[in-house]
Amino acid sequence: MINIKVRLFAALKEIIGKNHLDLQFNGDPSLKDVISFIIEAYPSVKEIIKISKYAVNMEYTDINDGKHLNNGDEITIIMPVSGGTYNILEDKACVEITEEKIDSNKVLDFVSDPLAGSVLLFNGTVRNNDDGKPVEYLYYEAYEEMAVKEINKLIADAFSKYNIIKICIVHRTGKINTGEVSITIGISSPHREDSYMASKFLIDNIKETVPIWKKEAFEDGSRWKRL
Repeated sequence: MINIKVRLFAALKEIIGKNHLDLQFNGDPSLKDVISFIIEAYPSVKEIIKISKYAVNMEYTDINDGKHLNNGDEITIIMPVSGGTYNILEDKACVEITEEKIDSNKVLDFVSDPLAGSVLLFNGTVRNNDDGKPVEYLYYEAYEEMAVKEINKLIADAFSKYNIIKICIVHRTGKINTGEVSITIGISSPHREDSYMASKFLIDNIKETVPIWKKEAFEDGSRWKRL
């Protein structure tokens, strides 16, 4: 009997409800055998696992290498750590944290719907000054897993408060130059009032509660906003 430990983090840990799995196999299982077993046992994690990487005993391993695992090996399923997308309401909402430049047209395409009488797109852009002091660029850092979770909570609140069809939120991290987009919020609704109110609700609360931090860079130094 071969004993294998599988470590779980972030969304996988939340969905499965454990931070690790202790599995036993007859014969000589491969990494692919273990992953296939997990998908069969927990089908709700299939889409996440499909975009994940894998480590065996803290070494990245190709799932198709065919090597047999040894008794006591530890597998870690490593979800994307940047640029990953996580949906909470199937095709009705999406959240993305990314280091890449935001494509607002993709957000607009996601939220557009024949039922919508209003499709609103909000772009938060980097100003070239803060209270008149010239800003060279901003730098955003996120606790990504928690940020996605908190944004999803706000989206769920927005759906409960307003008559919304679809919502998509993309927040950028890393260095962002003046004039570039740091966050895009797309919302569609049957009537315009709901889009306006939901957009304001979301951006106000994202700035207050989501663990994404902003550093402003000036000619004479830099500072984390609000510190």
